[in-house]
Amino acid sequence: MIALRYHRFMAQVLVRDLDDGIVARLKVMAKAENMSLEQKFRDMAAREAMDVEARFENASRRSREQTRGSSLDSTALIREDRDR
Repeated sequence: MIALRYHRFMAQVLVRDLDDGIVARLKVMAKAENMSLEQKFRDMAAREAMDVEARFENASRRSREQTRGSSLDSTALIREDRDR
C-alpha cells in the first residue's frame, strides 16, 4: 500500500529578463544572510506584500480618523437617491 501525503501547493513564479547585476547583488545579499537566492526572493516578496497591506491599513485608519464625528447626515441623500 502506498501512503498518500497531502501537501499544500505553493505557487511558483518565473522572473524573466532580470538584470545580471541585480541577480549578482541579490546572490551576495543571500549569501551574507546564509540563505539561498530562492529564499531571499521569498522573503522579499512576503515582506513587500505585508508592507503593502500595512500601508493600506494605515491609510484606512487615517481616513476613518479624518471622518470620525462628521456631522453629515446622509439619510436625506439616500432617500432622495432611492426615490429616483
